[in-house]
Parts: sequence; C-alpha cells; structure tokens
Amino acid sequence: MTPLRLTGIRACVFDAYGTLFDVNSAAAQAKDAVAESGIADLIDAVLSVEDVKMYKPHPSVYRLAIERLGLERGQICFLSSNAWDAYAAKAFGLHVLWCNRFGQAPERIPERPDGEISTLATLPEIVGA
Repeated sequence: MTPLRLTGIRACVFDAYGTLFDVNSAAAQAKDAVAESGIADLIDAVLSVEDVKMYKPHPSVYRLAIERLGLERGQICFLSSNAWDAYAAKAFGLHVLWCNRFGQAPERIPERPDGEISTLATLPEIVGA
C-alpha cells in the first residue's frame, strides 16, 4: 500500500461483516484490526454499515466511500474478495476489482468486476500508481 499512498491514492476499509445492533461493534473491530496491522497511517477511513444503518449490498453503504473520501464514483476503485460485494459496488457505479486469492471459479452474478487480482502486490500497477 505504500506505493499507492506515495502517489496520492487514498484508501479506506469497510468492516468485514458489520451488524446493525452488535454489542461488539464491527466498526470498532475493524478499526482495531487496522491499528494492529500497522497500516493505520495508510488508511483514510474505516467505513461501517453501522454508519448508515443498512447492510451491504444497499447503495447507501457504498455511498459512504464517496462521502468520506470526497470523491466521485468513477474515482474510486473498490476491492473485494466477495463476488456479491463486488457486483453490488459495480452496480452502484464504482470501478471494481475482485481479489481472487485462491483462484476460485467466478460466481454466477449478473455482471463481472472490471478486473481480477490474486494479490494486493499487483494493485499499484493496475490502478496506475
């Protein structure tokens, strides 16, 4: 992620599962995971479904990235390892990459992501960093 950051590219993280009324806040857990991983200074925002009181794949969840980063849909590259999440982000109008680390067959979803990667190490070359 450092090469991306050096080019001015901004990054955010969605909580993994986000629940609306979980006592152990998914947002807090995601923030803790980012802090513990040592990448907190590379992340602009940790986003959560808790912020909009809706679950993925509701469009308001993906709109959070636009609002928090101050970018347009076409300026955001959404990366997910879940095909349904990638499809929903694509339907919302984001540029989408599917992180297929284990070489899984594509799921049967109405539309394919814009690209596929198997490791985050290839991300800088794909997004032009």
